[in-house]
Amino acid sequence: MTRHRKLIAALAVVLCGCAGEAGRQAGEGAKYGGVGGAVAGAVSAAIFGGNIAQGAAAGAVTGAASGAAVGAVAGSAADSQKKAAAAPAPETKTAPLRERIGDRNYASALLLAQCKHKEAIASAEETYAGTQDRDQRVYALDIQAVAAEESGDKALAATVYPRIEKEDPSRGNADKLRADALQAVIKVQAARRQNGLPPTCS
Repeated sequence: MTRHRKLIAALAVVLCGCAGEAGRQAGEGAKYGGVGGAVAGAVSAAIFGGNIAQGAAAGAVTGAASGAAVGAVAGSAADSQKKAAAAPAPETKTAPLRERIGDRNYASALLLAQCKHKEAIASAEETYAGTQDRDQRVYALDIQAVAAEESGDKALAATVYPRIEKEDPSRGNADKLRADALQAVIKVQAARRQNGLPPTCS
């Protein structure tokens, strides 16, 4: 880790007043900041269409700062078992995406980028329960579906699709939603590869 990234990770921990898991995830967030934005964009493209996160990984230090802040918040939530609001991240090309899906969903995408499927699913469920914003609720459910499909938990994925259909009937039936989720898995794996990580989870 470069000196810049170490400083960013340390700053994220100080700002949120957390240690332990938060400190560890701040460091992980700095490492995975760029790919987290790319994965968030990959899932979003499968849901909402388009590519509103194009160029999300541009700027290593900015991506690291964004990831460190989100990682620290995700860690703080794991420590306290309570919902935590994400610290504002620097303005990046991911800003429109983050505004639409919310910082908690962005943190879930960061976990998915790291192949932490169970944590991503749990984080997304907390987001779903904690917001009335339809786009954020749909995105949280889709994160769960993508994480479940990639990790091989077909039974869990099958329970998510009816919830998405109820939340947003325009998305189609369960078969269409599963096809969207599988497409998102492919895009997520491509995002990992494009950011220098193994595309699949061991």
